[in-house]
Amino acid sequence: MKYVISRLLLFSLFTVGTLFPQERTLNAGKLKAFDAFVLQEIEANNIAGAEVYLVQNEETVWHSALGNKNMQTQAALEKNSIYYIQSMTKPIISAAIMQLVEQGKLSLSDKVEKYIPEVAQLRVTTDPELGMNGPTTAREGDITLEQLLTHTAGFSHGLGNSQLDQELFAALYNETLDYKGHENLESRVLTLLKAPLIGQPGQQWVYSASPDLLALILQRVSKQSIPSYLQEHLFDPIGMVDTGYNLTESQAQRVMQLHTYDEEGNFGLSELQVPTQGNTVYGGTHGLFSTVKDYTKFCQVFLNEGKANGHQILKPETVALMRKNAVGSFLGESRGFGLGFGVLYNSEKDPSPAASGQFYWGGYFRTHFIVDPTENIIAFFMTQKLPNGNDYNVALSRFLYGALEK
Repeated sequence: MKYVISRLLLFSLFTVGTLFPQERTLNAGKLKAFDAFVLQEIEANNIAGAEVYLVQNEETVWHSALGNKNMQTQAALEKNSIYYIQSMTKPIISAAIMQLVEQGKLSLSDKVEKYIPEVAQLRVTTDPELGMNGPTTAREGDITLEQLLTHTAGFSHGLGNSQLDQELFAALYNETLDYKGHENLESRVLTLLKAPLIGQPGQQWVYSASPDLLALILQRVSKQSIPSYLQEHLFDPIGMVDTGYNLTESQAQRVMQLHTYDEEGNFGLSELQVPTQGNTVYGGTHGLFSTVKDYTKFCQVFLNEGKANGHQILKPETVALMRKNAVGSFLGESRGFGLGFGVLYNSEKDPSPAASGQFYWGGYFRTHFIVDPTENIIAFFMTQKLPNGNDYNVALSRFLYGALEK
């Protein structure tokens, strides 16, 4: 469980402060300090560039793009650039699954083996340090759709330090960032199912690759390809014009490149870049490209009782359910997880200045978003950098709430 806590910290939004009163507005003047912070990070060669986008009451309050999208060519980062959003794919897949739940095609209590029979054979490791082929014990209880949505099914993501996690990551992702180890999603899911669970279903929260199973279920139940379903039922009605697993040539020109450190510790363009075309693994854990404006439209669905562009994307009661903590105190006494993203459920026991109801998530290349229903705010910090860390989502929270005033 030690690595579970470390992974959770990558996505936490804890900042020191006290609760502010409600009915406040963002002071754009105060957000100039955020740009100064970003410029300092660029000058220090900590990032190539970053885009900051804050919306309140559906109006843009602050939008800046600083630095470069490619340090090698010195190409400037522009507003509404395209990013590989990694785990910000997960909430989108979760929303698609909940559409099928609304239609009665799925139930949160459904056994996952109903749709993916191989799940029935899963057992639980007794020692993750002994790897994927180590000793196991019998599984107690069924794995349900709700557990996949809440990361409580007992799956791993291969991101931990145990031998099991290291072997699983290599098997799932071929030890590279180009994700060419599998030809399709089913291949990757079946590889995941060769590993034992790292905990009993429903007995813990572990950040996991379970959204890949959700994506496969989406495909099998809807009888559509995942890109086709998302385009028809989410992207088109919401108005997300720059989001997908593959990009056009013109869109590819707007992509911010991944940057990292070389063996000598110098920061620059990564040798590995995610392909913008030819991708065939349409994952639920990651895989989508998107922009701040597109993803804002998606987030706005959860502030507008499920509506977008005159379309009812999700029912109001579904939105409320997805935004509600569904994992008890597995993650602590203030923050939990809903059906697709992290949630702040008890602000009185949290050091953040946010009120209960805030929800958020991020991607491994340091793309972060915060949605605050109390303040009616959607906020982003977007860059493309490895390794992952907690500093920029903390900065996003700090500058966001520092700019609020009556």
